[in-house]
Amino acid sequence: MDPRNIPVFYSIMQFLRSNPSVLEVKVTMEIDAAAVRDIQNILVVEPIFRSFCILPTENEGVTVTRVDHGGNVPFSFATEASLRNVYRIALGATSESIEPSVSRPIALSLVNWNIWLTRRHNTVEKYIPPPANYQRSFTLERSKLPTEYWSNEIAKALTDETSVSIICGGPDSCKRTEVVHHLLEQQRVCRAICVLQEEVEVLAAANRICEERNESVGNTVGYKLLINSQISEASNVVFCTVQTLILSLLSDAGQRILAELTQLIVDGVEQRSGRMNLLLTLLKEKIASNPTVKLLLLSNSSEVNALTQFFKGSPVLHVPLQSPKVQFLPNQPHGVQYHYLETILPNISSHAAIQKMREVISSAPELLKLCAKLHIFYGGKGPVNHNVARLMDALLQHCWFAEDARAFDELLQLLERNKHMVDYPHSDTRMTPLMIAAAKGFVGVVKTLLGMGANPCVVGRRSLNAMDWCAEQEQNECWQLMQAAILEDIQETSVVDRMCQVYHKLQNPCVVDQQLVLDVVVHICTNNTPGKILVLLPDFTDVLECYELLRRNPIKRKLNFLICHRHITEEEFKESVASSQRTSLFEIILMAGPMFDMLPLVCTIDYVVDVGLQAYPSNEYAKGLCLDRSCYAPAETTRFLMWLAQRKCFFLYSKTRCVTQGTAASTVTVQPEVMLQALLCRFKSSCPSVELFFDAALMPASPTDIKHSLDVLGHMGAIERGPRTPTKLGALLVNLGIDLHLGKALMYAALCKCLDPMITIVAALKVGNPFREPLDEQGEADIMNAKMALHSRTYSDCMVLLRVYQQWSSCKMLQTDRAIVEKYHLKIGSMEAISNARVELMSVLRVLGIVKCGRMKNNNELNVNSRNWSLVKGCLAAGLYPQLAVADYAKECVTGSSGTEVFEPHPLSVAKVSELPAKWVVYARKVGNPLSIPGGVGVPTVQIVENTVISDWTVLLMCGVDRFETLETGGIQLRTPRSSDTSVPVDFIVDRKYAFQLPQEQYQVVCWLRHKLGLLFRRFADNPSEVLTHADTNSLVLQIGDILDKEDRILMLTNVTGIEATPKIRNTLPMGVYWNYNATEKANV
Repeated sequence: MDPRNIPVFYSIMQFLRSNPSVLEVKVTMEIDAAAVRDIQNILVVEPIFRSFCILPTENEGVTVTRVDHGGNVPFSFATEASLRNVYRIALGATSESIEPSVSRPIALSLVNWNIWLTRRHNTVEKYIPPPANYQRSFTLERSKLPTEYWSNEIAKALTDETSVSIICGGPDSCKRTEVVHHLLEQQRVCRAICVLQEEVEVLAAANRICEERNESVGNTVGYKLLINSQISEASNVVFCTVQTLILSLLSDAGQRILAELTQLIVDGVEQRSGRMNLLLTLLKEKIASNPTVKLLLLSNSSEVNALTQFFKGSPVLHVPLQSPKVQFLPNQPHGVQYHYLETILPNISSHAAIQKMREVISSAPELLKLCAKLHIFYGGKGPVNHNVARLMDALLQHCWFAEDARAFDELLQLLERNKHMVDYPHSDTRMTPLMIAAAKGFVGVVKTLLGMGANPCVVGRRSLNAMDWCAEQEQNECWQLMQAAILEDIQETSVVDRMCQVYHKLQNPCVVDQQLVLDVVVHICTNNTPGKILVLLPDFTDVLECYELLRRNPIKRKLNFLICHRHITEEEFKESVASSQRTSLFEIILMAGPMFDMLPLVCTIDYVVDVGLQAYPSNEYAKGLCLDRSCYAPAETTRFLMWLAQRKCFFLYSKTRCVTQGTAASTVTVQPEVMLQALLCRFKSSCPSVELFFDAALMPASPTDIKHSLDVLGHMGAIERGPRTPTKLGALLVNLGIDLHLGKALMYAALCKCLDPMITIVAALKVGNPFREPLDEQGEADIMNAKMALHSRTYSDCMVLLRVYQQWSSCKMLQTDRAIVEKYHLKIGSMEAISNARVELMSVLRVLGIVKCGRMKNNNELNVNSRNWSLVKGCLAAGLYPQLAVADYAKECVTGSSGTEVFEPHPLSVAKVSELPAKWVVYARKVGNPLSIPGGVGVPTVQIVENTVISDWTVLLMCGVDRFETLETGGIQLRTPRSSDTSVPVDFIVDRKYAFQLPQEQYQVVCWLRHKLGLLFRRFADNPSEVLTHADTNSLVLQIGDILDKEDRILMLTNVTGIEATPKIRNTLPMGVYWNYNATEKANV
């Protein structure tokens, strides 16, 4: 060994120690393995360098990398006995060779088109659509559509020689259904697929066209979902989702579809999603090799420049808005009357503070003082939730210690989007932004805050208001500005503005006010001509909550309901949406998100009620704050609703916010799921690399995103790192249709035969958080108390989800589930959605051959270990890995990526750092704060959610065991050579990240178990049925489960009982008009 290398590596380690954000340093100098070991032995004796390691790279050179120091792994006497038994088995076992990797296409696909692709005699005649039998009323309505005036152009777009055409038009144009009608009316050979976003849209579109043609679904027009379908070999048009078509292209059989098609119609191309981006990029490549297919793109937006540049030479047809059908107020735009919050609050709202304000407003000497008193009396004292408080407190603290008005820039930008927080008081000092600006003498900031609605009469500690903080009082310009605001004449406009401000300080504008929605609907039904009322809400839980309130109101006798959201089941759609008869005076259409194309053609919307919000994940970090305007619905939605209403339109937000409404996401991130689909679909692609493929995509991806996704897939074993060939595991995960990590956890649970608890956990994580998001500290405390009663000292949020579902399902069978929903503060409808997700996952597992029915039924066999929570948790860790964090008890945080990432558990997680019995935490997701807080020390920027605490032995036996390139070693590398003295412990590294020490005998057991489990899991991915019935599988799983269970008992991670109980709900539950809390409610529908 060259002695000169020692100071070089010493300096590199010093550099890493001084730069905690750097994970590793690659050294390209030639150095042999013996020299690496010598340098490692010299440097490892330094305590400050125990968190670094020198490892050989795949090419020449070495890598100096950080590792998490797991230390000397403890184990109990009971565990030692189990390990000794395994050691004796390992000594007598024969070594198993690993088959070499073979690059091959993966033919596995969940979607089966065999029925549609079946050929018969007289094929050409069979594929000519039969004549339609339209009713006269439909023909009359259709003649009024704007697409009717452009029928010749649409017909030309369907048949011209260009390979791609684009049609733009709003949902009012009915372009989706009209294009299909024109296609079928041409009496030519027609084999077409129409691609939509959601399954419920597929059901609605197919049923609507068949109803208009007086045909039954499945003949001329059918649909294909992931599992179910209603098509025949003679179907001319088949509707499916983007996900279904992408999965269809995974196999050679799916590639035959393109050769059979005459037209391929893709709707919703304006949506900026990774999956749509992938589909359009794939189709550009596929259409070039299938010139007989006509690609027709339908967009709700007129901005299609990117599409026309991507599909060069594509003609564009713009269909304008049609004229209104009802001229309710001919002098108004579109003949419609518009009501915003400014007119709704004084005339309709039943909110107690607003009613009190209306009563005393005429006698109030000072309007601002009245607003301050109402704010306090009706709940203004309630503290906000944990994350909002920390974020706002950090911003206020930064402003207080700054000497420049520019320190307010970040705060003012946030308040511009969240004017309801303009009078927020610091948690400790009770200083509001206006008080701080006044004390600093920042005139411009004071003026801006007053313009946002800041109230100078709000008092803090010692009853001091913002004016009291002004130096020199009357001579201070800030004082004069605030005094002028107080003395401002009470005029009608200012009274309404203050009323809106009071309302928003009591009712968060980022959250649906169900009571105000109810007030408006009751007002419409009481004071207006009968008609159809569209209520637009952000998510399905909001829809069901509104539905429940309306059913409990006496006005329900006048109402009939139609419910539209993404969780409507196929069975319920057939029963209610497609065939229901409307007889009531008012029909209420409750819709989650802008799914306007689901509205029937003959449905004239008389009244619209819009809350102006949309579901968006950024709300998870700080519920009640709009960090990036993403919670507000896009302005395009508002403009369309203004056109859609024929009589009156009620916007439950201010007119000023309508101008600055939210916008859709403008960038697309290549998620690992999309990357894996691209690799599977592109196996025979002419594009030489996936980087070039995404660089040439409709919306190009950044190299960082591509590299990250490829690294994740490689870590998971979904692709082979060298050739980037998808594995059988990757094909299984794609077909599951869920997050890849959750899918892998589900596969491990099937292998370890603890399937049912994992299905519940995965279904809950797929649907999303079932608990209500609290806006204040009391709400957080209530939910945490409920969760603490559920986790049973497991310190697992996943156990909470499992327990609450088990209790709910038992009560659902007894029709007493309302009590569980109220007891645990659950979102209405969330448990039903989880139950249906369970049913869907079981169906997918049956199609993939993992779960069997009939005489080959294996459900009991797949759950023989379900009572072992430690094993279930191990499967969860194996799936979620490398999403693994290490607790830093001193700093009360957790770290990832060997200390280069620092985050903390979410405030509503049961895995509190100060209470953890073990330092390892696996997590399902991270949520972050997009704001940059100057000087915001201690403000959480990233938090981990759905966390589970695991032991050292869970990390040793379950994490990172199945990567193909490390199967031979089980992902273990020696840090220092093993000593010939068996009493000297072995210093080793797991997956190049985690350093441990074990006695030599226990080390050999760990190596053997990791190697066996990794090999077994790889074989399971290749052939699940064969591996599940093999005797060695049961033996190995029992050995691992026994070790994990004994270690958890020592750590007092209670091994709870009853988790193996299989829920009795086996079928999908209604999520629309037939949804109910209990048996007594169903009669009210």
